[in-house]
Amino acid sequence: MTERTDQSEVKPALEWLSQRYPDSPRKRLKDWFAKGRIQLDGVVIKKPHEQMPDPGDRLSMGEPPPPVFFRNMPTRIHAQANLLYIDSSFAIVNKGAGLLSVPVPGSNQVSALSVLEKFLQGKGAAELDQQKGVQRKRLIPLPVHRLDQYTSGIICFAMNPNARESLIRQVRDHTFLREYMAIGDGKLVNPRGEWRSWFRLDDEGMYQTVFQTEEEGTTEAISQYEVIDEYSWPTAVKGERHTISKLRLRLETGLKHQLRIHAADAGVPLLGDRHYHPDYKSALENKAGMPYDVQRQALHASSLGLVHPETGKTRRFTCKFTRDLADLEQMLRAKSKGQ
Repeated sequence: MTERTDQSEVKPALEWLSQRYPDSPRKRLKDWFAKGRIQLDGVVIKKPHEQMPDPGDRLSMGEPPPPVFFRNMPTRIHAQANLLYIDSSFAIVNKGAGLLSVPVPGSNQVSALSVLEKFLQGKGAAELDQQKGVQRKRLIPLPVHRLDQYTSGIICFAMNPNARESLIRQVRDHTFLREYMAIGDGKLVNPRGEWRSWFRLDDEGMYQTVFQTEEEGTTEAISQYEVIDEYSWPTAVKGERHTISKLRLRLETGLKHQLRIHAADAGVPLLGDRHYHPDYKSALENKAGMPYDVQRQALHASSLGLVHPETGKTRRFTCKFTRDLADLEQMLRAKSKGQ
């Protein structure tokens, strides 16, 4: 019979679990934590020394987590999408520019999510069915975060509701690493630093920067930046040079168009950005050719890091520039050298 306790008392999770299972050695209980068998409100917790008030029946031993499974990676699952990694908790997809992250209601446009679902039900099904213990029907791709349609790079999908809850919590706690490579039109004074400002939604559902902090209806946006390379050449004005910067950007918060707005506010609007780069907005209005022949924002989700919901281990995934951005970089490098 479980001993009654003061509800306000705070103890490590291991202590509460030991009270629930008094016949189990503490070493075995710790092993259950390590193997992801202990759940609080149905969510796996890994830290036996996590402090909490009496959880009662909310703390329990669940079924062993489904086995991790792997495929030979990367695997092309669509003309604009490669599957970089998949297991029973999450999938990592490298999507091309133009592919939606998730379906848009009322639209027939293909998305990275729908492509992954189709793959799991089609070509990927036979191999998954060969994996011992894998219940494919329980693998349900769910969005964790999104990329703009014309931003390329890595995106993560959870494979079950519990994993999604863990990953979204990491996003909210700012421990979910999201790094991007970008090409900005201009030169920054400092080679690295932080962009911090306040955004507010306008009537069209787009974020705008406000300069009086913490106004009603505003949200703080924080990004880190680092200049990786610079390309410059003489302008028509004697003694002046035009500079374009290759940037590494990291999201601390994740608001819509955050990096694009921050880069524009800092004086380095992204090449190809039709919303926030004045030259591209003007080219669209005048139906002129796009500067540098860049057809979409030069922004690529290059790196993603997370804590695995089942194993508790840190995982990191990276991918290089897409061909269009690699060609753009090569052209800028040649122009900078006067070739």
